[in-house]
Amino acid sequence: MELGHEIIPAIGHMKASIPGSVQTDLMANGWLKDPNVGLASLDGEWVDNREWVYETNFSISDDWLQERCELVFEGLDYSGEIYLNGSKVAGFEGMFIPVRLDITDRIRTNGSNRLLVVFHAAPDIDGQFGYSNQIRKLKSRFNYAWDWCPRIVPVGIWKDVYLQTYSEVKINDFYPNAMVGDNMIDGHVRFRTEVTVQRRGPYTISYKVMTDQGEQKEIAVHTKELECGKGCIEYELAVADIALWWPNGYGNQPLYKVEIDIANDSHSICHDMKLIGFRKVEFINNPNSPESALPYTLVINGRSIFMKGVNWVPIRPFYGDVKADEYANYLGRFKDMNVNILRIWGGAIIEKQDFYQYCDANGLMVWQELLQSSSGINNTPPDDSKFLDDLEQVAIYAIKEKRSHPSLVIWCGGNELMWEGFKPVDERHANIARLKKVVEEFDPGRGFLPTSASGPSFNANVKHMGNGLHHDVHGPWLYLESDHYEFFNKDDSLLLSEMGTPGISRAENIEKYAIGCSAWPPTKENPYWVHRGAWWIQWEQLNRLFGEWSRDHNELQIYSQASRYVQMESLRYAIEATRRREPYASGFIIWMGNEPFANNSNTSVIEYDGMVKPAYYAVKNAFSPLHISAKYDKVNFSEGERFSCQLYLHDELGTNGQTFDVQAEIVGIDGTVYKQERFTCTSEQLATQAGELDWIVAEAPYSLFFLRLQVRDKGNTVVSSNTYLYSLDLLSPYRPLRQLPKASLVVELMREEQLQIRNISDITAVGVMIQEKEASRFTSFDHNYLYIFPGESVTIKCSMQPMDTVEQLIINGFNIGLPS
Repeated sequence: MELGHEIIPAIGHMKASIPGSVQTDLMANGWLKDPNVGLASLDGEWVDNREWVYETNFSISDDWLQERCELVFEGLDYSGEIYLNGSKVAGFEGMFIPVRLDITDRIRTNGSNRLLVVFHAAPDIDGQFGYSNQIRKLKSRFNYAWDWCPRIVPVGIWKDVYLQTYSEVKINDFYPNAMVGDNMIDGHVRFRTEVTVQRRGPYTISYKVMTDQGEQKEIAVHTKELECGKGCIEYELAVADIALWWPNGYGNQPLYKVEIDIANDSHSICHDMKLIGFRKVEFINNPNSPESALPYTLVINGRSIFMKGVNWVPIRPFYGDVKADEYANYLGRFKDMNVNILRIWGGAIIEKQDFYQYCDANGLMVWQELLQSSSGINNTPPDDSKFLDDLEQVAIYAIKEKRSHPSLVIWCGGNELMWEGFKPVDERHANIARLKKVVEEFDPGRGFLPTSASGPSFNANVKHMGNGLHHDVHGPWLYLESDHYEFFNKDDSLLLSEMGTPGISRAENIEKYAIGCSAWPPTKENPYWVHRGAWWIQWEQLNRLFGEWSRDHNELQIYSQASRYVQMESLRYAIEATRRREPYASGFIIWMGNEPFANNSNTSVIEYDGMVKPAYYAVKNAFSPLHISAKYDKVNFSEGERFSCQLYLHDELGTNGQTFDVQAEIVGIDGTVYKQERFTCTSEQLATQAGELDWIVAEAPYSLFFLRLQVRDKGNTVVSSNTYLYSLDLLSPYRPLRQLPKASLVVELMREEQLQIRNISDITAVGVMIQEKEASRFTSFDHNYLYIFPGESVTIKCSMQPMDTVEQLIINGFNIGLPS
């Protein structure tokens, strides 16, 4: 007003994508670099410190507009003001509850409407380091810097925006609660519908239950007098001969389409639809667990389910523009990895409907945390009264939005919430007590955990094993080297909801993103590595395990192989040891499944672009329903020492009493078989000892030998296999892997879905990994990361877009040479 002309903004108009973020629009218009490149994320930190305006113009017609009209923003991140046609309609704050505005008296039908959404600068929130008890705002916290994501704080409209018009009655919440009868054959749906009534009177309410193919199962119609204002309509409908919903690997996931229609004088005035699944969820105590322990064993439809899981975080920092096909790609990776549960980590978001819909349709159960996390300096959740009121409202909205999904099985107060001394909190804390009460009121049929980890101890300690102190624990997050095997052989935890080990990204990706930076050496003195995974730099450990690395000579290719091998070995043994303790152990959830940023090093088993690490295939095998494993104490031996291991067979889905043949071989790297034994094993659903193998360690070429296990059914078909590597190097057990001569492989495309790999050399090809050149193809192989002995041939089945030539693949390994 003082100058008499419009101020020209530093950054002018540009096209915005909704849902999305200011940052993704700036990148699309050339104002920001890709934060995954080099140190570029540092150059984008100004964005969330500015104010931004979204603008649009729209028109509506008289025949569309009914008695009332609402403008709905499903997700605004984080605070600001909304203007319509030159007037302020409302202010807003918070990203997890929709902003719903009555604009009946403000909207125009005789011209264009101008809508402005002004975003204030993002609030200052503690990232990984800070004070949990001082947090006063509910905003996704990983964006403020965590060990697996630098500071990238999105601003903008991260969910859908729409107009809703209605007359007489509006449905606010439609909740069809699917219940299963004791006979596991019949069910019923308990409908609860919250409405706002504008006009009092009798209304005809119709309910339908159909299969997801459209076949009608049940229908009911009744008339009800509705009073003005907010109210609730309840009804129960029996459904005979239901098909049960099962977790991934245990059965199918049939879904049913349920609908409600409210009509006046045979004219439909409002309608809603949801997909449901019939399953019975229970949690029971682990056998012989302490009296104070929570029930951690998950039972679905009367059957105990060992939780095989990963911890899930957003696919990228800009969670608003993640599409349904991206969810399908990443979640599909975990489905193929034999995962049956995803823990949605508490410091991020309540995931979007596309995520839940995929999980419903594919049997991936969900453990949803309620937006709280530890902060390092102080980990106790806030008890400020206003914050607790805000948290309660967010929790109520999340529960109402998600509770009809059959995939959802657990609500949790948050991640690593603890009193002083690393003691996990429980409902004695006002924060957790409030959340537990909300879950019991709005979703009583599901499990609730106060935090993860829970119980008397945050993590397991070898000194305290056997004392009943380890309930749901976190850690360790690294390979414990010579102590690793003893730790997991002795572990007495009831549940491991976080355990992980770092493994670096593939070398070509690290080099691709190193624009303006040095990809070598991977040390704490290299800013490129510090910025992209400082917590998970393994330089010292890999020097101990593999021998000294040169700081001056770039060895990134073989260093990558080394890091990824350690991650694979660490996770594989930890999972197998935990499964051998079932039912005393209820599950194993890896930290972490995916990552939202292209880290150089991280504990994820899937890289940022969707490419899998070798650990992925080791975990896939360790999580498989039929699995053979070996229990041993260490990996390096001296000549003349006794090597001993016990063999265990899991037949999770088979019929008890089925007979299998187990073959165990000690094999040298040149293919020499030093010892071979066969065992006959009668399977059970829990771990069954199949045999024990002893061998006096002899001199072996390149100081390496293998234990190869194969399980054959009555038809002599190999139905499970496993290979373990051991060393005669007592100082650096994996140093021999750096000194192997090259193996020669021949790769042939047999059919579109099969590859045959032959080793035509006289030395074993170690760690053979088949990868697609283009990560976007999301190839899935039935097995991978192979040990192919001299003269042997291996066939791999894959599913992907049609493959015409092996040139679409990359093959690498310890002694395969550079990727080819």
